[in-house]
Amino acid sequence: MSKKAESMKSIGSFNKKVSEVESGSVSTIDNDAKRLEELGYKQEFKREISLFVQAGFSFSTMAVLPNWLVGFSATMSAGGPMSLFWGYIVVAPFIMCIALAMAEVFSAYPVNGGVYSWCYLLSNKKYGPVMSWVCGYMCIGGFLTAMMTLAYTMSDYVIAIANILNEEQISNPGVNVGLYILFLLLGVGYSHLGLKFSAYLNKFMVIWVLIGTLIVIIVMPVMAPSHPSAAWVFTEFQNSTGYQNSGLAFFLGLLQAGWTLLGYENGAHISEGTKNADITGPRGIIISVVAAIVQGIVLCIATLFSIQDAQELQESTFPLSTLFVRATNESLAAFFMVILIVTQFGSLCNIFYATAQLMWSMARDQCIPHHRFWYKLSGKNQVPVRILILEVTIAILVILPSLASPEYWSAIMSTAVICLNVSYGLPYLCRLIWKRHDMHKGPFDLGRWSIPINIIALSWIVFFGVILCIPSVNPVSPVTMNWSCLMIGSILIFSLTFWFISGRKNYKGPMQTLASKYFTMLQ
Repeated sequence: MSKKAESMKSIGSFNKKVSEVESGSVSTIDNDAKRLEELGYKQEFKREISLFVQAGFSFSTMAVLPNWLVGFSATMSAGGPMSLFWGYIVVAPFIMCIALAMAEVFSAYPVNGGVYSWCYLLSNKKYGPVMSWVCGYMCIGGFLTAMMTLAYTMSDYVIAIANILNEEQISNPGVNVGLYILFLLLGVGYSHLGLKFSAYLNKFMVIWVLIGTLIVIIVMPVMAPSHPSAAWVFTEFQNSTGYQNSGLAFFLGLLQAGWTLLGYENGAHISEGTKNADITGPRGIIISVVAAIVQGIVLCIATLFSIQDAQELQESTFPLSTLFVRATNESLAAFFMVILIVTQFGSLCNIFYATAQLMWSMARDQCIPHHRFWYKLSGKNQVPVRILILEVTIAILVILPSLASPEYWSAIMSTAVICLNVSYGLPYLCRLIWKRHDMHKGPFDLGRWSIPINIIALSWIVFFGVILCIPSVNPVSPVTMNWSCLMIGSILIFSLTFWFISGRKNYKGPMQTLASKYFTMLQ
């Protein structure tokens, strides 16, 4: 059979299964439970997540509206408008390749462990345990630092509103940390309500983000007193990083786009609560990424054409609020900030829940210390409450050094981007080494494009990871040093040390909760 015919057959099979499910001729819950059983797990969550919620979960986690503007000032220094717009255009195709490769693996292995479980399933018996072990801890590190970044930026937004509406300005790191802890506690509280309430939140967030984005991209440029030229928006290059190489400055500015287009894998961590997960999951990832790319491009253009004074934005303590005030007025600027805070809170809750699901999966597989204690699900909503408490405890302890050095937290965002991208790339590396041609295929199959897309995705992840480890300014001092390298190294050293002390003796890879005849599939 030709490659083209093979690809058409795969697509036809996928569409046939979709039509069967949509017509009700197949019991999706039974099929989901059967597939989970084939992978060696019993069904422990109620299947109540639809395609809308699955796509909304990933889309809301990316939270393009507030997150595109998080590193606004730094990107203006590393390339200026050109880096903001064209950087996004450069990054988007590579993110799409990562998402397509991820969707294919998700379709084949719809389990809550996500990238952590996929590393094992795509490796051989000898190296599977250590690959999934390292991937799991890198992903946890990425999730926790992403969660911290979201909570900290929310505290920044609240302080910005206070500074907009009051003459007395707040600039105390203690206030940031206090609000940061408050938002973490609120996130834990909502996540405790379980998967059903997470679904309610994400349905609301899709509508909120759509309306909020339309308000910002229409009102801000319309009310702006003046508009820069198209030549300035699309071709103006600014480099105040201290590096003489303009190409390096442009690449450093890609952090903005890299941070924005992150988190789309989170849907995998609720796959065991998703209806018809092997079809709904891949669709959710692709829909969310395409929507986020379109939203980001529109937001980017509207923002750049609303800038009044680029130099003022770079020097401002709160560049985002300064942008809104100069383009509109103080009342509207405060309203815009509220839109961003609500959007960011939805993303925070999703990260909390996804992290809890990942850590619960690792506890189920005996991959974390005292796994029996963390494996427990609590209440009628079947939520890993103990893990949620652990998450917030770690996040509070890790942020405390920012009280002594406000610059400390800025490395956290880079750490999140690198750790999560590494955890995305490890399954592709395993697949290319050990399962290049014999990976189990789900309904969503890339066919002959599968290997090339995996190679492109992995190459970009390696390249981007190196760029994000470079200090953002030159010369480098203790204050301007990119401490994300230290954070990532600490996570890697911890996971490998724990592996050699305990993991290599006791951990054999994801453990089955059923004595399944399909156990050999995991070898």
